Amino acid sequence: MTKDILKIRKAREVLKNGTEADKEKVRQELEAIAGSEVTDTISWDDKGKVELLNSNDLSIRARKGIKKVKATPGKYGTSIEIEMHDKLGALRLLAKHHGLLDDVAEDKRPSVIGINITGPNMKDVKIEEE
Repeated sequence: MTKDILKIRKAREVLKNGTEADKEKVRQELEAIAGSEVTDTISWDDKGKVELLNSNDLSIRARKGIKKVKATPGKYGTSIEIEMHDKLGALRLLAKHHGLLDDVAEDKRPSVIGINITGPNMKDVKIEEE
């Protein structure tokens, strides 16, 4: 895993106001997260046997995509939990940075309008009998 964890707020700030070198580093991190898959870290067969890949064999992209690895010893062996970074968040941020998502300006946002509806005044209603 990477030592410097990329926070979304920090990434947005760098992509907006950072130097070109810093922007490139952030883009590479986001692309690694967006491109990572859980199958980069584990494999399983048709019988459901799961194997964790050796950490030395993981690609850089796979290591950057891992958020957390948790090993819990149990009665039947060690349980391994792998949590990946938010792939959708990374894709969204990249798409926005590259102009693929429309940026809604503050003044063009829809405003909330309160509507009060008043029913008819009952003394103005005539009821006709048949």
